[in-house]
Amino acid sequence: MKKIISLDIGSTWTKGGLFSLDTLGLKLEKRIAVPTTQANLVQGFSQALAGLLQKDKDTPLKELTGPAEIYFSSSAKGGLRIAAIGLVPDLTLQLARLAAMSAGGKVIASYSFTLTRSDIDHLEKLQPDILLFCGGTDGGNSHYVLENARKLAASSLSCPVIYAGNRAAAEEVVDLMKAKEVIVTENLMPEVGQVNLEPAREKIRDIFLKRIVSGRGLSEIVELFGTLPRPTPLAVFELISAIPQYQTDWSDLAAIDIGGATTDFYSNTESYLETDTVVLKGIREPKVKRTVEGDLGMRVSARSLADSGWPYLEERLSELRLEATRLRTYLDKIARNLDYLPQSEEETGFDRLLAETCVYYAALRHIGGWKETYTPQGRVYVQTGKDLRRVKAIIGSGGFLSATHSADVMRRPLQKLRTYGQERKLLPEKPLFYADRQYLFSLLGNLVGKYPAEATALAVASLENLNDED
Repeated sequence: MKKIISLDIGSTWTKGGLFSLDTLGLKLEKRIAVPTTQANLVQGFSQALAGLLQKDKDTPLKELTGPAEIYFSSSAKGGLRIAAIGLVPDLTLQLARLAAMSAGGKVIASYSFTLTRSDIDHLEKLQPDILLFCGGTDGGNSHYVLENARKLAASSLSCPVIYAGNRAAAEEVVDLMKAKEVIVTENLMPEVGQVNLEPAREKIRDIFLKRIVSGRGLSEIVELFGTLPRPTPLAVFELISAIPQYQTDWSDLAAIDIGGATTDFYSNTESYLETDTVVLKGIREPKVKRTVEGDLGMRVSARSLADSGWPYLEERLSELRLEATRLRTYLDKIARNLDYLPQSEEETGFDRLLAETCVYYAALRHIGGWKETYTPQGRVYVQTGKDLRRVKAIIGSGGFLSATHSADVMRRPLQKLRTYGQERKLLPEKPLFYADRQYLFSLLGNLVGKYPAEATALAVASLENLNDED
C-alpha cells in the first residue's frame, strides 16, 4: 500500500490530506488544516505535514521526508498575478484573459488597443508577476503591437513578459524590449476564430515554477521533496478537466469555489453548438473554462461584494424582510476580523446571502447568452460567451458551499439569472447539485497528473448529493 500526501497552501489555511493507494483505489486516511504562516509559508506547510504524519508540530521539515509521496499547491501571497494586453477586447484580449485564468492565474488588470500613459503608470504600480502580451493574427497588422512594445520597453516594469501575438512581429518585439525578459510563444489567435491557448498556458506554468517558487519562499520544500508546486486554481482546473475523461457518467459539469477573497467558476462542456438559428459573435470559448472574480469573496472581498452585488442583495433582503443596516453591521464585523464565524441564526443567514451573491455574479460573468435579432432570412439568436445548457452537475466547493446541506444556495441565484435583462442566459437547464463536503478538490487536483483515474474516482465518490436535502 502506497502512502500519498497532498497539501494546499491557501491565503488563510494550509490544508492537507493523507491518502492510501492500493488495487482498490485511492482512500482518504486523514485530513488537516492549520493557519497559513504568511511570513514563512514553509512553517505552516511543515506543521500540516507533521500533523498528517503524527509527528510533533515543531519537527524540522527535513525530518519529515521519506514516508510518503508529497504533492502541493499554493495560492498564498496573492497567488499568480497576471496582467493581460490584447488588441480587440472581444477577441485577443478575451483570449489572453482565458489563457491566464486557465493556467491558474488571477488577472489583476487588462488593457486593449494602444497603451496610454495612465495604463503604463497603472502597470508600474501593480508590478504583476507576469505580463501576457498579445494582439493580431499571424501576418496581420503589427502597428499596435509594436507601439505597445515600445511603451513597455520604456517602462519600469520588471516582470517576465510572455509574447503570444502576431508571429510576424515577434523578432521586432524582442528587439524593442531587449532590456526586459521576453518569452515568445505561439499566437493565442493565429487566424481569426482559431483559439490556441495551450502554448501560453505552458509558459505561464514554467514561469510560476522558475520565478514564483523562490519569490513565495517555496524553494526549500522543492529542494527537500523534489516536488514542484502548482497554482491551486490550476490543480482544480486539471481535476475538472479530467473528471469526464475518467468518470464517464460525469460529462458536462461545472464547479463553483467561493473563497474569502475570490470566487472561481469552472465549466467543462462544449461552448457552442452550431445551428441554423444561432450565430456566434466573438471567439468560440474553450470546452474547459475557468473565470475568477476578485471582487466576489466572503471575507477579504466582502465589502466589494456588497458594492458589486448590491442589486441582488437588496432584492433578497426585501424578499426575506431583513434590514440592510443589519447586513452592513455584519459586514463591518467581518472586515475587522476575517476569521470571524457566524454566531447566530441571523449571521448565518447573512453568510448565506453573501454566498448566493457570489454564485449569482460569478455565473453572470462566466455564462454566455443569446440575444434575439431579425434578418432577411428570419429570426436568429446571436450568442456571445459560453453555452452551459447541457451541464448536468454543479459542484459547490470552498467555505460556505462545502459546508451547505442545501442546493438552494446555488439553485436560487441561477434561477434568478433566467430573467436577466434582455439577454437569455445560457444556464444549465436541469442540473443536479453536489457539495465538496471534505474540501478535497484542490488536494486531489495535485494528484490528478500522476493518478488521474484514482483521483477523479475519489473526487466524485466524496461528493455529497444535495438534491434530496431541500
